[in-house]
Amino acid sequence: MYHYITGSVKFIEEQWIVLDNQGMGYSLFTSANTIKQVFINKETTLFTHLYVREDQLTLYGFISRQELELFESLIKLSGVGPKAALSILSLGEVDHLKRAIVNEDSKYIAMASGIGKKTAEKIIIELKDKIKGDFLMPSKESIHTRQGQSYDAVMEVMASLGFSASEVRKAMQKIDSTDLSEEQIISQLLRKMEQ
Repeated sequence: MYHYITGSVKFIEEQWIVLDNQGMGYSLFTSANTIKQVFINKETTLFTHLYVREDQLTLYGFISRQELELFESLIKLSGVGPKAALSILSLGEVDHLKRAIVNEDSKYIAMASGIGKKTAEKIIIELKDKIKGDFLMPSKESIHTRQGQSYDAVMEVMASLGFSASEVRKAMQKIDSTDLSEEQIISQLLRKMEQ
């Protein structure tokens, strides 16, 4: 029903915020990850999910489509409701959570409030194959260059420049990052993005 809402942030609480859009205030439940990226009186766009039950309509909003998509994947699982999904998303950034799932790090996921070991393991079993394509690395074990620069650091810089993880991965497959410094890798990636 709603794909996103853009408005000025009027209130920030522990688990929800209010966006003012043309004089209408929308209450959106969200994760700690999103809350730390929004600011009072700043115009913000949140990607939304309307959760419908017989006795309630609840609007959830997230700073990125990737976070929304992971939220929607989590709530499709039996035994994982919206509250638990928000708790998981509040552990950290979406890429970190996906990496934990792919690496079968149930201890990390179980750190979320209300998530036990069995639920964490179930989440891994259900979602691992669906998201592991997000973390297919380039060949030659170029996660680390000889200068010790990490693939994660490059990904973080590119993300800060507005590129999605999938865009960066595609571009990485087109370059040979062996023996390149982090700055050289980023430079080559930017050239590939412009092509």
